[in-house]
Amino acid sequence: MVLGTGMKILCMACLLSIVPNYKTQLSHLNSELEIGETIRSIQCPFCLKQDGDFAVTRTEDGLLYKCFRVSCDSRGFIPSNLRHWGSFYRLSTARKYEGYPFESDIIKLNNNQIIYLQKKFNLTLEELILNKIKWCNKTERIIYPILSQNGNTKGYVSRYYKELSEKKYDGVKSRTYWINRSDNYYNVSFPYGENYDIENIFVLVEDIVSSIRIARHAPSIALLSNSIPTNAMKLLSGKRVAIVLDNDAIAHALKIKQQYSLFFEHCEVIPIDKDPKNMNNNELLQKIINKLN
Repeated sequence: MVLGTGMKILCMACLLSIVPNYKTQLSHLNSELEIGETIRSIQCPFCLKQDGDFAVTRTEDGLLYKCFRVSCDSRGFIPSNLRHWGSFYRLSTARKYEGYPFESDIIKLNNNQIIYLQKKFNLTLEELILNKIKWCNKTERIIYPILSQNGNTKGYVSRYYKELSEKKYDGVKSRTYWINRSDNYYNVSFPYGENYDIENIFVLVEDIVSSIRIARHAPSIALLSNSIPTNAMKLLSGKRVAIVLDNDAIAHALKIKQQYSLFFEHCEVIPIDKDPKNMNNNELLQKIINKLN
């Protein structure tokens, strides 16, 4: 028996009315859980098992979920901006981020700026070029592009260095501008990298230059802060992760591990006494790379 188009639509509508949407099915946990709290006593809406293998953790922006049953392995993120329980859900209107106001003033680095960055951060000319690092004539700041995994520019970090600028310091060393961030972006920056010595782990650091230094040896991500953006958990869920933060932020790094370790295949915290960007090559290997498990 072949169903007509109208009958197929009717059957689909009946099915949707019987099977609850998993997002609305779980969204009530936004009001029942504290931020950072995890629950494992509810039924997995995908494999319908309820034996403690389905975990949901509340974050500031929503719910992270993962089923640890190998045959299911469902995982994902549910934003907290859903409608009331049982109704259809919708995403809130995307926030608009002001683009970099002086984009037309961004130019290539001159020799003096290249030499400065090479000496200060032990960067190579190739790394400066591949990571699209430039200079803004208007603000007299180094421009570090925020790059997606495929190298598209999502924004800029504008950084002041007194050795390079003749302008008076305005009290803000670093400013971040988003020019092309969408709802499905991870809100982090990916340095250029290939042919890694270690490939099965993501190394998380605070800033772009540190991520470039790490990317000589292993895949790395610049968080652009000392916490993991919720959107980035979509990428990192089920992965091996190393959180590398300086001693001032180590307590926060341990808190991150405690809150989200269920969603990583493996998570370790590597405390350091200075940022990777300020380490020489031997320090980088001894204090970070050689400690990656």
